[in-house]
Amino acid sequence: MMKKTMNFLVLFAFIAALSIYVSGCEKTTTEAPGDNTALNALITQSETLIASAVEGTSVGYYEVGSKETFQTAIDAAKVVAADATAIQSVIDAAKANLDAAKTVFENKKILNVSTDGLVAQWLFNGDATDFTGNGNDGTVKAGDAAFGGGTPELTTDRFGNENSAYHFDKGGFIDIPYTSAINPQQISISIWVNADVISENNRFMGLQSWNGYKFQLQSVNKAFFTVATDSSIYDKDTDPPLDTLTWYNLAVTYKSGEMTFYINGEQTQQYTDVVGNLVSVDAGQDLAIGCGASVYAATADNYDVDHIIPAAWGGFFIGKLDDIRLYNRVLTPSEVSSIYNLEKP
Repeated sequence: MMKKTMNFLVLFAFIAALSIYVSGCEKTTTEAPGDNTALNALITQSETLIASAVEGTSVGYYEVGSKETFQTAIDAAKVVAADATAIQSVIDAAKANLDAAKTVFENKKILNVSTDGLVAQWLFNGDATDFTGNGNDGTVKAGDAAFGGGTPELTTDRFGNENSAYHFDKGGFIDIPYTSAINPQQISISIWVNADVISENNRFMGLQSWNGYKFQLQSVNKAFFTVATDSSIYDKDTDPPLDTLTWYNLAVTYKSGEMTFYINGEQTQQYTDVVGNLVSVDAGQDLAIGCGASVYAATADNYDVDHIIPAAWGGFFIGKLDDIRLYNRVLTPSEVSSIYNLEKP
C-alpha cells in the first residue's frame, strides 16, 4: 500500500510540474517579440563612445578599469538585442541597464574642473594661503583651553611630501576670517581626511557649527554633514565607516532639496528630504578648519541669546587634513570624480 501511495504521489507531482511547464510555455508563446530598435541604437552609441575612450589619469581620460565594466554592460545588451524572441519588457530592461551603465561611464571621464564658484582652495603647502587668490587665507590658532589648547602642525601629505598637510589635535584650528563668500546659500566641499582615531565629534570644518554648517566624522567614523537652512537644521551621514590612519577624499554638496555625499570620487548617498538655503551666521563667527566653530563659550548660560556654542557641546579633529576646496555651487558627479582623480596619490 505504501509503495502504491508513493507511486501516486510521484505521478501527481510529475503531472503538476508538467502543467506548470505547459502553462509557462503557453504564456511565452502568446507574447509577441518586442521592438529592439531603441536598444540597438543605444548599443551603437555606446560602442562608438567606448571605442573613442582612452583610460588614464590625466584630464580627458577615463578612469582605469572603467571601459571593462562598460563593455560588460554593452555585451549583456547585445545578447538581448540578438534574441529574436525577446519580449518588450526584457528589451526595455536591457535598455534601462545599458542607459545606466553609459551614464556611469560618462561620469568616469576626468575633467579639468571648472573654477566657476570656487571660493577658496587651501593646499596647505607650507601654510594656509588661499590658492585661488580670493584672499580667504587662513591663520593657525590655538584651540580652546577646554580642548587642550593645541596648535595645528605641518606634516607629511598623502604623497609623503613634508610640510604639505596639517595635523590637528586638542582643538587647534586654522581660522578663515568671515566673508559672505564662505557662507553661500549652496555649497560644495572637497577635503582629504586622515583620522588618527574614532571620535564622537571628530569635526574637521565648521562655520558656527550646526548654526551654519559643519563637516565631520561621527561615532562610527562615517562622514557626517550638518546645515542650518531657512527651513530647518539637517544632520545627515553616509556609509561606509572609514578606517583610521587612511587618507580619503570626502566631498559633500548641498542645495535646497538635495544633499549628496561622495567618498574617493564615488557617490555614496543622496538625500532629498532637505529644504531651504543655507542661512547667514551670526557676526563674529569665522570658518574653522580643524574644529566645529571658531568661537566657543565657557558655559551654555547665554546660548539662547548669542548662539555661541559652549566647548562642552563642541568637537575637534584628531588627524591630518589636506587639499580643501570650497564652492558656492553644487558640483556635478563628474566634477567630484575629476577632483579625486586629479588629486589622488
